[in-house]
Amino acid sequence: MGTKATFILLAALLPAFAGAGETVVLSPPVGTVVAVGQRFDVRAALPGREDVRWEVRLGERSLPGGEAPAGVFLQRGVMLAHAGRHLLRAVARGGGGEVVAAAETTVEARPWRGAGGAKNVILLIADGMGHAHRTAARLALHGLEGGKPRGWLAMDTLPVEGVLTTSSLSGLVTDSAAAGHALATGTKTANGMLGLWPDDTPERDDDNPRVEQLPGLLWRERRMVTGIVSNADLTDATPAAFVAAVADRGAAAEVVRGFRHAAAEGYLQVLLGGGARHLLPGGEPPAEFSAAGYRLVRTAAQLEAARREGATHLLGLFHSGHMNTEFDRQRRGDPEVVKDFPDQPSLEAMTRAALAALARHPHGFFLMVEGALVDKQAHNGDQERVVWEVLAFDRAVAAALEFARATNTDGIAGNDTLVVVTADHETGGAVLPGVVLAGCRGSRDCLLTYDAGGFPSAGDADGDGFPDVVEGERKVVLHFAAGPDRYEDWLAQPRPVPLALGRAGRDRLVIPNPERDGGTGAWLGGITPVTVPPQGYAPTQTVHTAVDVPLSAYGPGAEALGGVRDNTEVFFALLRAVGAGSATVRR
Repeated sequence: MGTKATFILLAALLPAFAGAGETVVLSPPVGTVVAVGQRFDVRAALPGREDVRWEVRLGERSLPGGEAPAGVFLQRGVMLAHAGRHLLRAVARGGGGEVVAAAETTVEARPWRGAGGAKNVILLIADGMGHAHRTAARLALHGLEGGKPRGWLAMDTLPVEGVLTTSSLSGLVTDSAAAGHALATGTKTANGMLGLWPDDTPERDDDNPRVEQLPGLLWRERRMVTGIVSNADLTDATPAAFVAAVADRGAAAEVVRGFRHAAAEGYLQVLLGGGARHLLPGGEPPAEFSAAGYRLVRTAAQLEAARREGATHLLGLFHSGHMNTEFDRQRRGDPEVVKDFPDQPSLEAMTRAALAALARHPHGFFLMVEGALVDKQAHNGDQERVVWEVLAFDRAVAAALEFARATNTDGIAGNDTLVVVTADHETGGAVLPGVVLAGCRGSRDCLLTYDAGGFPSAGDADGDGFPDVVEGERKVVLHFAAGPDRYEDWLAQPRPVPLALGRAGRDRLVIPNPERDGGTGAWLGGITPVTVPPQGYAPTQTVHTAVDVPLSAYGPGAEALGGVRDNTEVFFALLRAVGAGSATVRR
Protein backbone atom coordinates (compact mmCIF):
# COMPACT_ATOMS: atom_id res chain seq x y z
CA MET A 1 0.00 0.00 0.00
CA GLY A 2 1.02 3.60 -0.23
CA THR A 3 2.48 3.70 -3.74
CA LYS A 4 3.82 6.97 -5.04
CA ALA A 5 0.67 7.51 -7.12
CA THR A 6 -1.17 8.55 -3.98
CA PHE A 7 1.34 11.16 -2.85
CA ILE A 8 0.14 14.08 -4.94
CA LEU A 9 -2.50 14.45 -2.21
CA LEU A 10 0.29 15.49 0.14
CA ALA A 11 0.85 18.89 -1.44
CA ALA A 12 -1.19 20.40 1.36
CA LEU A 13 1.35 19.07 3.86
CA LEU A 14 4.32 20.71 2.14
CA PRO A 15 5.23 24.40 2.53
CA ALA A 16 3.47 26.37 -0.19
CA PHE A 17 2.66 29.96 -1.18
CA ALA A 18 0.13 30.93 -3.81
CA GLY A 19 1.17 33.81 -6.03
CA ALA A 20 -0.71 34.92 -9.14
CA GLY A 21 -2.84 31.80 -8.87
CA GLU A 22 0.12 29.43 -8.78
CA THR A 23 1.42 27.34 -5.85
CA VAL A 24 4.98 26.37 -4.99
CA VAL A 25 5.51 22.94 -3.43
CA LEU A 26 8.61 23.02 -1.23
CA SER A 27 10.50 20.29 0.62
CA PRO A 28 11.54 19.41 3.35
CA PRO A 29 8.00 19.03 4.74
CA VAL A 30 6.53 21.32 7.38
CA GLY A 31 8.04 20.77 10.83
CA THR A 32 11.12 18.91 9.64
CA VAL A 33 13.97 18.64 12.14
CA VAL A 34 17.36 17.28 11.08
CA ALA A 35 20.62 16.66 12.89
CA VAL A 36 23.57 18.98 12.44
CA GLY A 37 25.59 17.49 9.57
CA GLN A 38 22.79 15.22 8.35
CA ARG A 39 22.39 15.31 4.58
CA PHE A 40 19.03 16.13 3.03
CA ASP A 41 17.66 17.43 -0.27
CA VAL A 42 15.85 20.69 -1.00
CA ARG A 43 13.22 20.63 -3.73
CA ALA A 44 10.89 23.29 -5.11
CA ALA A 45 8.37 22.93 -7.89
CA LEU A 46 5.56 24.88 -9.50
CA PRO A 47 3.27 22.11 -10.75
CA GLY A 48 2.45 22.52 -14.43
CA ARG A 49 5.15 25.12 -15.08
CA GLU A 50 8.45 24.30 -16.77
CA ASP A 51 9.35 27.87 -17.76
CA VAL A 52 10.46 29.23 -14.39
CA ARG A 53 13.86 30.09 -12.92
CA TRP A 54 14.47 29.43 -9.24
CA GLU A 55 16.17 31.41 -6.52
CA VAL A 56 16.50 29.32 -3.37
CA ARG A 57 18.19 30.34 -0.14
CA LEU A 58 18.74 28.34 3.04
CA GLY A 59 19.71 30.68 5.82
CA GLU A 60 22.48 32.92 4.45
CA ARG A 61 23.34 30.54 1.63
CA SER A 62 22.17 30.62 -1.95
CA LEU A 63 21.65 27.07 -3.25
CA PRO A 64 22.77 26.51 -6.86
CA GLY A 65 20.58 23.49 -7.59
CA GLY A 66 21.45 20.48 -9.69
CA GLU A 67 20.09 18.16 -12.34
CA ALA A 68 16.30 18.08 -12.16
CA PRO A 69 13.21 17.89 -14.37
CA ALA A 70 12.30 21.08 -16.23
CA GLY A 71 10.80 23.66 -13.92
CA VAL A 72 11.97 21.86 -10.76
CA PHE A 73 14.67 22.98 -8.35
CA LEU A 74 16.54 20.12 -6.69
CA GLN A 75 19.63 20.43 -4.51
CA ARG A 76 21.01 17.13 -3.28
CA GLY A 77 23.06 16.60 -0.13
CA VAL A 78 22.48 19.84 1.74
CA MET A 79 23.85 19.97 5.31
CA LEU A 80 23.37 22.44 8.16
CA ALA A 81 26.57 23.03 10.10
CA HIS A 82 25.02 24.97 12.97
CA ALA A 83 22.13 24.20 15.31
CA GLY A 84 19.01 26.36 15.23
CA ARG A 85 16.14 27.27 12.94
CA HIS A 86 17.09 28.06 9.36
CA LEU A 87 14.79 29.85 6.91
CA LEU A 88 14.31 28.12 3.57
CA ARG A 89 12.86 30.39 0.88
CA ALA A 90 12.19 29.57 -2.78
CA VAL A 91 11.21 32.15 -5.40
CA ALA A 92 10.05 31.25 -8.91
CA ARG A 93 10.63 33.87 -11.60
CA GLY A 94 9.14 34.00 -15.07
CA GLY A 95 10.90 34.70 -18.36
CA GLY A 96 10.87 38.44 -17.72
CA GLY A 97 12.29 38.14 -14.23
CA GLU A 98 8.97 38.73 -12.55
CA VAL A 99 8.11 36.82 -9.37
CA VAL A 100 5.58 34.16 -10.28
CA ALA A 101 5.29 32.48 -6.89
CA ALA A 102 7.25 31.91 -3.69
CA ALA A 103 7.26 29.72 -0.61
CA GLU A 104 9.18 29.53 2.64
CA THR A 105 9.53 27.29 5.65
CA THR A 106 12.01 26.70 8.44
CA VAL A 107 14.25 23.69 8.91
CA GLU A 108 15.53 23.07 12.42
CA ALA A 109 18.96 21.53 12.97
CA ARG A 110 19.65 19.88 16.33
CA PRO A 111 23.09 19.53 17.90
CA TRP A 112 24.44 16.12 18.84
CA ARG A 113 28.21 16.24 18.44
CA GLY A 114 29.66 16.14 21.90
CA ALA A 115 31.15 13.89 24.51
CA GLY A 116 28.64 11.05 24.21
CA GLY A 117 28.91 7.98 26.38
CA ALA A 118 28.06 5.14 24.01
CA LYS A 119 30.42 3.41 21.62
CA ASN A 120 27.73 0.97 20.43
CA VAL A 121 23.98 1.28 19.85
CA ILE A 122 21.54 -1.64 19.62
CA LEU A 123 18.01 -0.77 18.45
CA LEU A 124 15.53 -3.66 18.72
CA ILE A 125 12.19 -3.17 16.97
CA ALA A 126 9.30 -5.59 17.45
CA ASP A 127 7.20 -4.75 14.42
CA GLY A 128 3.56 -4.25 15.44
CA MET A 129 4.12 -4.89 19.16
CA GLY A 130 1.82 -2.92 21.42
CA HIS A 131 1.41 -3.13 25.18
CA ALA A 132 -1.10 -5.99 24.90
CA HIS A 133 1.19 -8.17 22.77
CA ARG A 134 4.00 -7.71 25.28
CA THR A 135 1.76 -8.38 28.29
CA ALA A 136 0.24 -11.49 26.68
CA ALA A 137 3.72 -12.95 26.15
CA ARG A 138 4.68 -12.33 29.78
CA LEU A 139 1.43 -13.91 31.02
CA ALA A 140 1.83 -16.96 28.77
CA LEU A 141 5.40 -17.53 29.97
CA HIS A 142 5.25 -16.58 33.65
CA GLY A 143 1.60 -16.29 34.67
CA LEU A 144 0.45 -14.67 37.90
CA GLU A 145 0.52 -15.52 41.58
CA GLY A 146 -1.47 -13.52 44.07
CA GLY A 147 -2.28 -11.09 41.26
CA LYS A 148 1.41 -10.37 40.63
CA PRO A 149 3.61 -11.53 37.73
CA ARG A 150 5.69 -14.60 38.64
CA GLY A 151 8.45 -13.36 36.38
CA TRP A 152 9.43 -10.70 33.88
CA LEU A 153 10.50 -10.54 30.27
CA ALA A 154 14.01 -9.32 29.53
CA MET A 155 12.54 -6.18 28.00
CA ASP A 156 10.66 -5.52 31.28
CA THR A 157 13.96 -5.15 33.15
CA LEU A 158 15.34 -2.10 31.36
CA PRO A 159 15.40 0.90 33.72
CA VAL A 160 13.97 3.58 31.40
CA GLU A 161 10.38 3.29 30.17
CA GLY A 162 8.52 5.46 27.69
CA VAL A 163 5.94 5.42 24.92
CA LEU A 164 6.10 6.63 21.34
CA THR A 165 3.51 8.25 19.10
CA THR A 166 3.61 6.82 15.58
CA SER A 167 1.52 8.78 13.04
CA SER A 168 3.03 9.38 9.60
CA LEU A 169 3.21 12.48 7.41
CA SER A 170 0.21 11.26 5.41
CA GLY A 171 -2.13 9.83 8.03
CA LEU A 172 -3.13 9.07 11.58
CA VAL A 173 -2.16 5.42 11.18
CA THR A 174 1.33 4.67 9.90
CA ASP A 175 2.59 1.78 7.88
CA SER A 176 5.94 0.14 8.61
CA ALA A 177 7.74 2.10 5.90
CA ALA A 178 6.92 5.56 7.26
CA ALA A 179 7.46 4.36 10.83
CA GLY A 180 10.84 2.84 10.00
CA HIS A 181 11.78 6.03 8.15
CA ALA A 182 10.98 8.08 11.27
CA LEU A 183 13.25 5.92 13.45
CA ALA A 184 16.02 5.89 10.84
CA THR A 185 16.04 9.58 9.85
CA GLY A 186 14.31 11.60 12.58
CA THR A 187 11.82 12.94 10.03
CA LYS A 188 8.30 12.13 8.89
CA THR A 189 7.35 10.83 5.48
CA ALA A 190 4.28 9.43 3.75
CA ASN A 191 3.10 5.87 4.15
CA GLY A 192 4.86 3.56 1.71
CA MET A 193 8.02 5.69 1.42
CA LEU A 194 11.56 5.07 2.65
CA GLY A 195 14.45 7.52 2.93
CA LEU A 196 12.76 10.30 1.01
CA TRP A 197 9.85 12.73 1.06
CA PRO A 198 6.79 12.98 -1.19
CA ASP A 199 6.65 15.40 -4.11
CA ASP A 200 4.28 16.56 -6.84
CA THR A 201 5.38 14.15 -9.60
CA PRO A 202 3.80 10.75 -8.95
CA GLU A 203 4.70 9.63 -12.46
CA ARG A 204 8.45 9.51 -11.76
CA ASP A 205 10.61 8.09 -8.96
CA ASP A 206 13.96 9.78 -9.56
CA ASP A 207 13.31 13.32 -8.32
CA ASN A 208 12.04 12.86 -4.76
CA PRO A 209 14.01 14.73 -2.10
CA ARG A 210 16.00 12.34 0.10
CA VAL A 211 17.22 12.42 3.67
CA GLU A 212 20.21 10.61 5.15
CA GLN A 213 19.63 7.59 7.40
CA LEU A 214 21.35 6.86 10.70
CA PRO A 215 23.86 4.22 9.45
CA GLY A 216 25.27 6.50 6.75
CA LEU A 217 25.53 9.44 9.12
CA LEU A 218 27.24 7.41 11.85
CA TRP A 219 29.72 6.08 9.30
CA ARG A 220 30.65 9.55 8.02
CA GLU A 221 30.89 11.10 11.46
CA ARG A 222 32.10 8.28 13.69
CA ARG A 223 33.21 5.47 11.37
CA MET A 224 30.69 3.25 13.16
CA VAL A 225 29.67 0.17 11.19
CA THR A 226 26.16 -1.24 10.91
CA GLY A 227 24.41 -4.58 11.19
CA ILE A 228 20.83 -5.30 10.16
CA VAL A 229 19.00 -8.39 11.43
CA SER A 230 15.38 -9.31 10.69
CA ASN A 231 13.31 -12.46 10.41
CA ALA A 232 11.46 -10.87 7.48
CA ASP A 233 12.51 -10.69 3.87
CA LEU A 234 15.32 -8.15 4.19
CA THR A 235 13.77 -5.98 1.47
CA ASP A 236 10.75 -5.52 3.75
CA ALA A 237 9.99 -2.04 5.07
CA THR A 238 11.78 -1.93 8.43
CA PRO A 239 15.22 -3.28 7.44
CA ALA A 240 15.01 -1.32 4.19
CA ALA A 241 14.25 1.91 6.06
CA PHE A 242 17.84 2.11 7.31
CA VAL A 243 19.55 1.95 3.89
CA ALA A 244 17.11 2.49 1.00
CA ALA A 245 15.60 5.58 -0.63
CA VAL A 246 12.50 4.43 -2.53
CA ALA A 247 9.12 5.97 -3.28
CA ASP A 248 7.41 2.56 -3.14
CA ARG A 249 8.35 0.19 -0.31
CA GLY A 250 7.56 -2.74 -2.60
CA ALA A 251 10.39 -1.89 -5.02
CA ALA A 252 12.62 -4.75 -3.86
CA ALA A 253 15.25 -4.22 -6.57
CA GLU A 254 15.72 -0.61 -5.45
CA VAL A 255 16.03 -1.71 -1.82
CA VAL A 256 18.72 -4.22 -2.80
CA ARG A 257 20.54 -1.36 -4.53
CA GLY A 258 20.57 0.40 -1.15
CA PHE A 259 22.11 -2.64 0.53
CA ARG A 260 24.70 -2.91 -2.24
CA HIS A 261 25.64 0.75 -1.84
CA ALA A 262 25.99 0.40 1.94
CA ALA A 263 28.20 -2.68 1.51
CA ALA A 264 30.37 -0.93 -1.09
CA GLU A 265 30.78 2.12 1.15
CA GLY A 266 31.96 -0.20 3.91
CA TYR A 267 29.53 0.53 6.72
CA LEU A 268 27.09 -2.37 6.30
CA GLN A 269 29.00 -5.37 7.63
CA VAL A 270 26.25 -7.73 8.83
CA LEU A 271 22.99 -8.51 7.02
CA LEU A 272 20.94 -11.46 8.32
CA GLY A 273 17.39 -12.56 7.56
CA GLY A 274 15.17 -13.77 4.74
CA GLY A 275 14.81 -12.62 1.15
CA ALA A 276 17.26 -14.84 -0.72
CA ARG A 277 15.13 -14.49 -3.86
CA HIS A 278 16.11 -10.80 -4.00
CA LEU A 279 19.65 -10.86 -2.61
CA LEU A 280 21.00 -13.98 -4.32
CA PRO A 281 20.35 -13.41 -8.02
CA GLY A 282 21.41 -16.54 -9.83
CA GLY A 283 22.44 -18.06 -6.53
CA GLU A 284 25.37 -15.68 -6.01
CA PRO A 285 25.54 -12.66 -3.69
CA PRO A 286 25.80 -9.17 -5.21
CA ALA A 287 29.30 -8.24 -6.36
CA GLU A 288 29.69 -5.60 -3.64
CA PHE A 289 29.29 -8.25 -0.94
CA SER A 290 31.72 -10.64 -2.58
CA ALA A 291 34.32 -7.91 -3.08
CA ALA A 292 34.11 -6.93 0.59
CA GLY A 293 34.68 -10.50 1.76
CA TYR A 294 31.27 -11.26 3.22
CA ARG A 295 30.78 -14.81 4.39
CA LEU A 296 27.54 -16.20 2.97
CA VAL A 297 25.59 -18.48 5.33
CA ARG A 298 22.27 -20.19 4.55
CA THR A 299 21.49 -22.28 7.67
CA ALA A 300 21.60 -22.01 11.45
CA ALA A 301 24.53 -24.44 11.54
CA GLN A 302 26.52 -22.36 9.06
CA LEU A 303 25.77 -19.19 11.03
CA GLU A 304 27.01 -20.72 14.28
CA ALA A 305 30.16 -21.94 12.54
CA ALA A 306 30.81 -18.45 11.18
CA ARG A 307 30.35 -16.98 14.67
CA ARG A 308 32.76 -19.46 16.23
CA GLU A 309 35.34 -18.82 13.52
CA GLY A 310 35.30 -15.06 14.03
CA ALA A 311 33.71 -13.86 10.78
CA THR A 312 33.53 -10.05 10.63
CA HIS A 313 31.35 -9.64 7.52
CA LEU A 314 28.21 -11.75 7.34
CA LEU A 315 25.49 -12.16 4.72
CA GLY A 316 22.95 -14.64 6.07
CA LEU A 317 19.92 -15.56 3.96
CA PHE A 318 17.85 -18.29 5.54
CA HIS A 319 14.62 -18.25 3.52
CA SER A 320 13.55 -17.21 0.04
CA GLY A 321 11.01 -14.80 1.57
CA HIS A 322 9.98 -14.12 5.15
CA MET A 323 11.48 -16.58 7.62
CA ASN A 324 9.09 -18.94 9.40
CA THR A 325 7.72 -18.11 12.82
CA GLU A 326 9.32 -19.35 16.03
CA PHE A 327 6.16 -21.39 16.69
CA ASP A 328 6.69 -23.24 13.43
CA ARG A 329 10.48 -23.34 13.75
CA GLN A 330 9.94 -25.25 17.01
CA ARG A 331 7.49 -27.59 15.20
CA ARG A 332 4.66 -26.64 17.58
CA GLY A 333 2.20 -26.88 14.70
CA ASP A 334 2.33 -28.73 11.38
CA PRO A 335 6.02 -29.61 10.80
CA GLU A 336 5.44 -29.43 7.05
CA VAL A 337 5.36 -25.63 7.34
CA VAL A 338 9.19 -25.51 7.58
CA LYS A 339 10.05 -28.46 5.34
CA ASP A 340 11.65 -26.27 2.65
CA PHE A 341 13.89 -24.43 5.14
CA PRO A 342 14.32 -26.81 8.09
CA ASP A 343 17.42 -25.20 9.65
CA GLN A 344 16.56 -21.53 10.16
CA PRO A 345 18.27 -19.73 13.05
CA SER A 346 16.33 -18.03 15.81
CA LEU A 347 16.29 -14.26 16.13
CA GLU A 348 18.44 -14.69 19.23
CA ALA A 349 21.05 -16.70 17.31
CA MET A 350 21.19 -14.07 14.56
CA THR A 351 21.55 -11.32 17.16
CA ARG A 352 24.40 -13.09 18.93
CA ALA A 353 26.21 -13.72 15.64
CA ALA A 354 25.79 -10.09 14.61
CA LEU A 355 27.13 -8.84 17.96
CA ALA A 356 30.15 -11.14 17.75
CA ALA A 357 31.03 -9.82 14.29
CA LEU A 358 30.36 -6.14 14.94
CA ALA A 359 32.13 -6.04 18.32
CA ARG A 360 35.45 -6.49 16.51
CA HIS A 361 35.15 -3.06 14.89
CA PRO A 362 37.32 -0.49 16.73
CA HIS A 363 35.02 2.53 16.31
CA GLY A 364 31.80 0.90 17.51
CA PHE A 365 28.64 -0.20 15.77
CA PHE A 366 24.94 0.35 15.23
CA LEU A 367 22.84 -2.82 15.19
CA MET A 368 19.15 -2.88 14.24
CA VAL A 369 17.30 -6.09 15.14
CA GLU A 370 13.71 -6.49 13.95
CA GLY A 371 11.22 -9.03 15.24
CA ALA A 372 9.17 -8.67 12.07
CA LEU A 373 6.79 -11.57 12.48
CA VAL A 374 4.98 -10.12 15.50
CA ASP A 375 3.30 -7.82 12.99
CA LYS A 376 2.72 -10.41 10.32
CA GLN A 377 1.06 -12.85 12.70
CA ALA A 378 -0.95 -10.08 14.37
CA HIS A 379 -2.29 -9.26 10.89
CA ASN A 380 -3.42 -12.90 10.82
CA GLY A 381 -4.96 -12.62 14.28
CA ASP A 382 -2.87 -15.65 15.28
CA GLN A 383 -2.50 -15.50 19.07
CA GLU A 384 -0.02 -18.32 19.55
CA ARG A 385 2.34 -17.23 16.80
CA VAL A 386 2.23 -13.63 18.05
CA VAL A 387 3.08 -14.75 21.60
CA TRP A 388 5.92 -16.98 20.39
CA GLU A 389 7.26 -14.15 18.23
CA VAL A 390 7.25 -11.68 21.12
CA LEU A 391 9.09 -14.26 23.24
CA ALA A 392 11.58 -14.96 20.44
CA PHE A 393 12.16 -11.21 20.19
CA ASP A 394 12.63 -11.08 23.96
CA ARG A 395 15.37 -13.70 23.68
CA ALA A 396 17.14 -11.36 21.26
CA VAL A 397 16.65 -8.53 23.75
CA ALA A 398 18.24 -10.73 26.43
CA ALA A 399 21.26 -11.31 24.18
CA ALA A 400 21.61 -7.57 23.57
CA LEU A 401 21.35 -6.83 27.30
CA GLU A 402 23.94 -9.48 28.11
CA PHE A 403 26.35 -7.81 25.70
CA ALA A 404 25.56 -4.30 26.97
CA ARG A 405 25.81 -5.15 30.66
CA ALA A 406 29.22 -6.68 30.03
CA THR A 407 30.54 -3.58 28.23
CA ASN A 408 28.92 -1.17 30.68
CA THR A 409 30.31 -2.77 33.83
CA ASP A 410 33.81 -3.82 32.74
CA GLY A 411 35.48 -0.65 34.00
CA ILE A 412 36.85 0.17 30.54
CA ALA A 413 36.08 3.74 29.50
CA GLY A 414 34.69 4.40 26.06
CA ASN A 415 33.18 1.05 25.15
CA ASP A 416 29.67 1.31 26.61
CA THR A 417 26.50 0.22 24.80
CA LEU A 418 23.02 1.76 24.57
CA VAL A 419 20.10 -0.65 24.13
CA VAL A 420 16.68 0.61 23.00
CA VAL A 421 13.67 -1.71 22.67
CA THR A 422 10.51 -0.47 20.98
CA ALA A 423 8.00 -1.02 18.16
CA ASP A 424 7.21 0.85 14.96
CA HIS A 425 3.44 0.74 15.47
CA GLU A 426 0.69 -1.40 16.99
CA THR A 427 -0.99 -4.07 14.88
CA GLY A 428 -4.44 -5.53 15.35
CA GLY A 429 -5.96 -3.40 18.10
CA ALA A 430 -4.98 -6.12 20.58
CA VAL A 431 -6.67 -6.41 23.99
CA LEU A 432 -6.66 -8.96 26.83
CA PRO A 433 -10.30 -9.45 27.92
CA GLY A 434 -9.90 -12.65 29.96
CA VAL A 435 -9.22 -16.38 29.64
CA VAL A 436 -10.78 -19.44 28.02
CA LEU A 437 -10.91 -22.94 29.49
CA ALA A 438 -9.46 -25.92 27.66
CA GLY A 439 -12.12 -27.73 25.65
CA CYS A 440 -14.57 -24.84 25.38
CA ARG A 441 -15.18 -23.58 21.87
CA GLY A 442 -17.89 -22.50 19.47
CA SER A 443 -19.37 -19.80 21.70
CA ARG A 444 -18.46 -16.38 23.02
CA ASP A 445 -19.54 -17.70 26.40
CA CYS A 446 -16.19 -19.50 26.46
CA LEU A 447 -14.55 -16.19 27.31
CA LEU A 448 -14.37 -15.81 31.09
CA THR A 449 -13.90 -12.30 32.41
CA TYR A 450 -13.08 -10.79 35.81
CA ASP A 451 -13.20 -13.32 38.68
CA ALA A 452 -14.80 -16.01 36.52
CA GLY A 453 -11.61 -16.28 34.52
CA GLY A 454 -9.11 -16.48 37.34
CA PHE A 455 -5.45 -16.55 36.32
CA PRO A 456 -4.08 -18.06 33.10
CA SER A 457 -1.95 -21.21 33.04
CA ALA A 458 1.75 -20.69 32.45
CA GLY A 459 5.05 -22.48 32.83
CA ASP A 460 8.59 -22.74 31.47
CA ALA A 461 10.03 -25.72 33.32
CA ASP A 462 12.85 -26.26 30.83
CA GLY A 463 13.87 -22.59 30.93
CA ASP A 464 14.00 -22.15 27.16
CA GLY A 465 12.02 -18.91 27.27
CA PHE A 466 8.83 -20.37 25.79
CA PRO A 467 5.70 -21.95 27.35
CA ASP A 468 5.92 -25.66 28.02
CA VAL A 469 2.52 -26.33 26.47
CA VAL A 470 0.52 -24.58 23.79
CA GLU A 471 -2.96 -25.35 25.12
CA GLY A 472 -2.96 -24.83 28.86
CA GLU A 473 -5.93 -25.43 31.14
CA ARG A 474 -6.64 -21.70 31.18
CA LYS A 475 -5.39 -19.67 28.23
CA VAL A 476 -5.10 -15.90 28.23
CA VAL A 477 -7.06 -14.48 25.28
CA LEU A 478 -5.25 -12.05 23.01
CA HIS A 479 -8.13 -10.56 21.03
CA PHE A 480 -7.56 -8.53 17.85
CA ALA A 481 -10.26 -5.88 17.66
CA ALA A 482 -9.10 -4.01 14.55
CA GLY A 483 -9.94 -6.67 11.99
CA PRO A 484 -12.59 -8.29 9.79
CA ASP A 485 -15.44 -10.64 10.68
CA ARG A 486 -14.04 -14.06 11.49
CA TYR A 487 -14.42 -17.37 13.30
CA GLU A 488 -12.50 -18.08 16.50
CA ASP A 489 -12.19 -21.19 18.67
CA TRP A 490 -9.13 -19.95 20.64
CA LEU A 491 -7.06 -23.00 19.69
CA ALA A 492 -3.68 -22.81 17.98
CA GLN A 493 -3.69 -23.00 14.17
CA PRO A 494 -1.58 -25.91 12.81
CA ARG A 495 -0.28 -23.55 10.14
CA PRO A 496 -0.67 -19.81 9.47
CA VAL A 497 -4.14 -19.18 8.03
CA PRO A 498 -5.73 -15.88 6.89
CA LEU A 499 -8.59 -14.54 9.01
CA ALA A 500 -10.82 -13.71 6.06
CA LEU A 501 -11.08 -13.94 2.30
CA GLY A 502 -11.77 -11.29 -0.30
CA ARG A 503 -14.55 -12.68 -2.47
CA ALA A 504 -14.32 -11.73 -6.14
CA GLY A 505 -17.32 -11.21 -8.35
CA ARG A 506 -20.20 -8.78 -8.35
CA ASP A 507 -20.53 -8.23 -4.60
CA ARG A 508 -16.75 -8.06 -3.84
CA LEU A 509 -17.22 -8.77 -0.15
CA VAL A 510 -14.81 -9.77 2.60
CA ILE A 511 -16.01 -12.95 4.29
CA PRO A 512 -14.72 -15.02 7.25
CA ASN A 513 -12.31 -17.72 6.12
CA PRO A 514 -14.11 -21.07 6.65
CA GLU A 515 -10.72 -22.83 6.89
CA ARG A 516 -9.94 -20.75 9.98
CA ASP A 517 -12.10 -22.34 12.74
CA GLY A 518 -15.15 -22.35 10.46
CA GLY A 519 -16.56 -25.56 11.90
CA THR A 520 -15.62 -25.04 15.53
CA GLY A 521 -15.36 -21.32 16.19
CA ALA A 522 -17.66 -18.59 17.36
CA TRP A 523 -18.45 -15.86 14.83
CA LEU A 524 -16.83 -12.58 15.87
CA GLY A 525 -17.86 -9.35 14.23
CA GLY A 526 -15.11 -7.08 12.99
CA ILE A 527 -14.67 -3.37 12.40
CA THR A 528 -12.68 -3.08 9.18
CA PRO A 529 -14.28 -2.45 5.74
CA VAL A 530 -16.28 -5.28 4.22
CA THR A 531 -15.91 -4.35 0.54
CA VAL A 532 -12.95 -5.39 -1.60
CA PRO A 533 -11.64 -2.24 -3.35
CA PRO A 534 -11.11 -2.20 -7.13
CA GLN A 535 -7.38 -1.63 -6.53
CA GLY A 536 -5.03 -2.31 -3.63
CA TYR A 537 -5.29 -4.79 -0.80
CA ALA A 538 -8.48 -6.57 0.21
CA PRO A 539 -9.21 -5.79 3.90
CA THR A 540 -8.88 -9.43 4.97
CA GLN A 541 -6.41 -8.88 7.83
CA THR A 542 -6.27 -6.88 11.00
CA VAL A 543 -4.89 -3.39 10.50
CA HIS A 544 -2.38 -1.13 12.19
CA THR A 545 -3.68 1.31 14.78
CA ALA A 546 -2.58 4.73 16.06
CA VAL A 547 -2.09 3.43 19.62
CA ASP A 548 1.16 4.56 21.24
CA VAL A 549 3.81 1.84 21.52
CA PRO A 550 6.10 0.92 24.43
CA LEU A 551 9.79 1.80 24.65
CA SER A 552 12.42 0.52 27.08
CA ALA A 553 16.07 1.59 27.25
CA TYR A 554 19.33 0.90 29.08
CA GLY A 555 22.77 2.45 28.86
CA PRO A 556 24.34 5.84 28.16
CA GLY A 557 21.70 8.30 26.95
CA ALA A 558 18.73 6.07 27.84
CA GLU A 559 17.19 8.70 30.11
CA ALA A 560 16.48 10.91 27.08
CA LEU A 561 13.82 8.43 25.97
CA GLY A 562 11.69 8.35 29.10
CA GLY A 563 8.12 9.68 29.00
CA VAL A 564 5.86 10.25 25.99
CA ARG A 565 7.68 11.18 22.79
CA ASP A 566 7.24 11.11 19.05
CA ASN A 567 8.99 8.27 17.24
CA THR A 568 11.30 10.72 15.45
CA GLU A 569 12.92 11.51 18.81
CA VAL A 570 14.56 8.07 18.92
CA PHE A 571 16.91 9.07 16.09
CA PHE A 572 18.14 12.16 17.93
CA ALA A 573 18.50 10.32 21.25
CA LEU A 574 20.71 7.70 19.60
CA LEU A 575 22.88 10.37 18.02
CA ARG A 576 23.28 12.31 21.25
CA ALA A 577 24.21 9.08 23.04
CA VAL A 578 27.22 8.51 20.78
CA GLY A 579 28.22 12.14 20.23
CA ALA A 580 31.04 12.69 17.75
CA GLY A 581 33.88 11.03 19.65
CA SER A 582 37.55 10.82 18.72
CA ALA A 583 36.90 8.76 15.59
CA THR A 584 35.18 11.62 13.75
CA VAL A 585 35.87 11.54 10.02
CA ARG A 586 33.52 13.94 8.27
CA ARG A 587 32.97 13.90 4.54
